[in-house]
Amino acid sequence: MLTRTVIIPAKGRAEVVVEELDTSNLQPNEAIIQAEASMISAGTELSRVFEIKKGFSFPVRPGYSAVGKVLEKGEGLTDLEAGDRVFYTGPHASVCRFSRGTCTQGPMIFKLPEGIGAQEGTLITLALVAISGINSVEVCLGDRIGVFGMGMIGLLAALMLKKLGAEVVAIDPVVERCAQAQQMGISHIVDCPAEEQLAQIQARFGGLDAAVDVTGTARAIETAILACKKYGQVALLGTPRASCTLDVTPMLNAIHMRMLRVTGAFNSLEPVFESEGMRMNVARNFETVCGMILSRELPVSWLISHVIAPEEAERAYHGLMFEPDLYHCVVIDWSK
Repeated sequence: MLTRTVIIPAKGRAEVVVEELDTSNLQPNEAIIQAEASMISAGTELSRVFEIKKGFSFPVRPGYSAVGKVLEKGEGLTDLEAGDRVFYTGPHASVCRFSRGTCTQGPMIFKLPEGIGAQEGTLITLALVAISGINSVEVCLGDRIGVFGMGMIGLLAALMLKKLGAEVVAIDPVVERCAQAQQMGISHIVDCPAEEQLAQIQARFGGLDAAVDVTGTARAIETAILACKKYGQVALLGTPRASCTLDVTPMLNAIHMRMLRVTGAFNSLEPVFESEGMRMNVARNFETVCGMILSRELPVSWLISHVIAPEEAERAYHGLMFEPDLYHCVVIDWSK
């Protein structure tokens, strides 16, 4: 069977190659999936396309969030049938041979509920990342919580915190991103340059009860920590990638003297499926996220700025990297 696949052959490049896909001798946990749509990650993928993340080599086969139809499946996938529409953490490919994993950071596949379209379904991965970070913070009704970074995950995290009863402050130097957050119901906005954010937060709100950093930038993490009041919490949801030189003593002093709790929230803290002794799991988070999409509490279709053909991937990567005010979230339509 032929498949079209997006590959990154070199820095800043993207192309589509046609390959032969071996569909024989499926293992119990494998499935052949025909893609309907896949979402381009503005974080992980860009870090590889533009070599922000070091320690890997080209070519790269990007993509980890897609919706498609099961053509064939192994006997171990007892919760799926041929013909099911599924969400899966697969690559940008028209057809792929996909193996379900059992580790949080491994490949996942779930049957997609009726009513969720292919394009909006591709954003489920981002929502799963956001809910993982939110679940790492103890939220009390009325807590004032700052979310640093109003990209896709930041917006989703802000909406989830609002649902939990928090007073959310959206923080981002890009005015257009904060405007979108405001349109989606986040009333408190800090859209000034990064170096002015701490002063504004302290002047307007007297500090934060908790902060969630979605940027992964050292300066934003420093501001998030310094902005928190005594006994506050900070969740590090974004992945730090770029080098930064700063005096860490004021930040460490704030953690120490204010008795702050700083938690790493890389992806999910829970197992993929229900496990003895664990209340939460990724499968449960998936159901929660899908329910919020169906109820429009997470209006993810609003977040999609571009729907493209696979051959337009290189232009999309450059747009996400260099035109963030225009390119917010890009979905590849595999019917094109």
